[in-house]
Amino acid sequence: MFIRKLAVIILSILFLVSCEEKTVTDSRIAMGTLVTVTLYESDAGKADDIFSYIYELDSEISRYTDGSYIDMINDSAGISPVQVPDEIYSLIESTVVMAEETEGLFNPAIGPLTALWGIGTEDARIPSDDEIASVLPLLDWRSIILDDEERSVFLKEKGMSLDLGAVGKGWAADMVQGYLESFSIEHAIVNLGGNILLVGGKEDGSGWNVGIKDPENTSSVFMRLSIEDGTVITSGGYQRYIEKDGVIYHHILDSRTGYPFTTDILSATVINPSGTLGDMLSTVLFAAGSEKAEAIASQHGVRAILKLEDGRIIDTDSTEGEIAVMEE
Repeated sequence: MFIRKLAVIILSILFLVSCEEKTVTDSRIAMGTLVTVTLYESDAGKADDIFSYIYELDSEISRYTDGSYIDMINDSAGISPVQVPDEIYSLIESTVVMAEETEGLFNPAIGPLTALWGIGTEDARIPSDDEIASVLPLLDWRSIILDDEERSVFLKEKGMSLDLGAVGKGWAADMVQGYLESFSIEHAIVNLGGNILLVGGKEDGSGWNVGIKDPENTSSVFMRLSIEDGTVITSGGYQRYIEKDGVIYHHILDSRTGYPFTTDILSATVINPSGTLGDMLSTVLFAAGSEKAEAIASQHGVRAILKLEDGRIIDTDSTEGEIAVMEE
């Protein structure tokens, strides 16, 4: 029942991507969401291989999969370091760097807190103040010990746990892009539950058409883009949440307070070649609020499109000339 509901929700949020009739689209549940792969007919036979690769990536980084690298690291918290492959080590290292840079706006050690709230699962609930206070000491990203020589990861305190949900799909987009190149696939769209990878544009030389969903009315878009290559990734409190007594508690949690971030941004979209960076930054920009978000986007050289509570739209357009914004 939950998966069926999830499929309906994912289909109704985030992005619309328009394609030509000679493309073939395949959608399946993967990475806890609905993943859609769009290929031209000449490459359609590779869809099974692409999905198999996505399942493999998920099995490596999902904290919910027994035996994944993240599961092993979490199980060994306070006990011993765990050696991981280079690509997993680099991913975790990038999250620690982002945590340091943003002073915890992005935090890969947030696992105990996300497990407590359970937003996006059938066990979602609002924890008590005492429960939240009990896990806050376990959320210190500075207690993630990385050993470059051994390529190992160690969580210093027992009870700590990594949760890469705020970067996993962006990282998967980067990995899938390399996988498509190994098949010499030059034109494709991979929609990882709204984290979109765009490759090569259309065969006629034009870009793929992407519409950014309006967080206040997800049946419409508030901006359309034409993009040949790159990732388009959105974070917003409207995507997953629970409600009690008229109060909405969204899923983007502040590890400093234990509660959802308070922000004037409804949705933050990042357009960038790197899905890993774009996924992390979309969360950071949403959490930072509009006063700081533009400066953060500029610092990283990405284009950010922010929809604010007061109705304003901020488009940093730092890649002007590469992406054309079209009128609705």
